[in-house]
Amino acid sequence: MYNTNADAKVALSNGEIDALVADLPTAYTVAGELRGGRIVGQLPTDTEDVEQFGIVLDKDSPLTRCVSSAVDGLRSDGTLGRLERQWLSDAGSVRILR
Repeated sequence: MYNTNADAKVALSNGEIDALVADLPTAYTVAGELRGGRIVGQLPTDTEDVEQFGIVLDKDSPLTRCVSSAVDGLRSDGTLGRLERQWLSDAGSVRILR
């Protein structure tokens, strides 16, 4: 077990481990940073729900209204959709391990 994804990546890079299990966005990052890195598959899910991302702020943070407004703006002008297609749509191309 490693305390951080960075520690696991170093262990993989140094040959201390042969593989690692990570969430898909982290797997894409690690695979892109390592020479010869590749994603061999993703674990099946119990549900057909789409994964959601979030932003966490302190309770009653003065930034909440600003962040919500910015995200709403990105959604309404289509930027959020374009970013999703550009950076998150590859998940469908990673085979499901059975």
